[in-house]
Amino acid sequence: MTAEHRIRSFVAAEQRAITSTLADLIAIPTVNPPGLAYEACADFFSRLLGQWGMDHRVLKVPDGAHARFSIVGSYGPDEPGLHFHGHYDVVSAQSPDQFRPEVRDGRLYGRGAADMKSGIVAMLFALRALQACGIEMKRSLTLTLVPDEETGGRLGVRHLGAEGLLPRPALGVLMPEPSSGVIWHACRGALTLRVVVKGKPAHGALAHHGVNAFEGMVGVMNSLLDLKQRVVARQTALPVTPAEARCSVMLLGGASASGADFDVVAGTAWFSIERRINPEETLAQVRDELECVFEEHRTKGFGIEVEVFQQGDASVSPVDAPLGRALADAVGSVTGAPARFELCPGVLETRFFSRHGVPGYGYGPGLLELSHGPEKHVALDALFDCTSVYAITAANVLG
Repeated sequence: MTAEHRIRSFVAAEQRAITSTLADLIAIPTVNPPGLAYEACADFFSRLLGQWGMDHRVLKVPDGAHARFSIVGSYGPDEPGLHFHGHYDVVSAQSPDQFRPEVRDGRLYGRGAADMKSGIVAMLFALRALQACGIEMKRSLTLTLVPDEETGGRLGVRHLGAEGLLPRPALGVLMPEPSSGVIWHACRGALTLRVVVKGKPAHGALAHHGVNAFEGMVGVMNSLLDLKQRVVARQTALPVTPAEARCSVMLLGGASASGADFDVVAGTAWFSIERRINPEETLAQVRDELECVFEEHRTKGFGIEVEVFQQGDASVSPVDAPLGRALADAVGSVTGAPARFELCPGVLETRFFSRHGVPGYGYGPGLLELSHGPEKHVALDALFDCTSVYAITAANVLG
């Protein structure tokens, strides 16, 4: 029996265990922000890997009331090979019921089912398949499971990278983002800012003594809206779904506030900027465009301070790299449909590997359009197929 047949037989036999493991993981409410139940989730992963005899360690980063925990593991020889990477934090739920997983009509419902706890479980059972099926490996398969992806990864993947703890696999990294059936070989860059406009507070009856930061913010925003018209006219040449997502992204005022009270001249006002950068743009170009706007309004007497929450260039991995070809072959073999490579309309943590020349690919069982919504679910058939895809890909590139 070939390695692929052994793997697919193992996954078929483990469907109930895969489903129950995902249900247990969804029931851990790893909501970020603020970072709830992270330790419980790390313990869950550690117990599972320990039961399978997988070499791993749990790394703790203190952070006030909500410490951060990352899991770093490896399987097989010491020679660097393939890396599995995932994040276990989820966005806030619309209802506590979303942490009570439920199977209906061949789907498992719950917060995090699509993004990306189903993909993590698929990767873990792919590891188990390699072990249980006795797949001979010439290179290692390493693993990182991290928090905080939903808020930029500062104490997750970024911390591991800064501490030199992020593996640099020779063949590349797979990440189980909810890719809706396609392979994401590229992702946008990101620049997330909080812009504070400073004026001078004064009593409303003596408004002439003050400098209205809210009005200053409106002026800055009008200039940014002019810039936005130029930004959204830029389109990537890479395929992306939906086609409307080809445009570069500039989201203004996703969060904002100003002033202290209705009868006081606003002394400060602030708003957010979320720039998602197409591969044809550069982070330096985007920063310069925004700084020109800020400097223009500083000359008008307003203090403007900028806080950077995340920043990074877009990344593109070759579709014909050995890992890209192996993943596409496995997808075609398991699903019966040819694999498609596309640009992720958002950002991926594969970019932290790509900056070191490591190819990165996102492929997972979830649907992107369901990721943060109230009806978040994953099709169980897609979950099982994805488990086989990961294990077959690993067996082909490592064996």
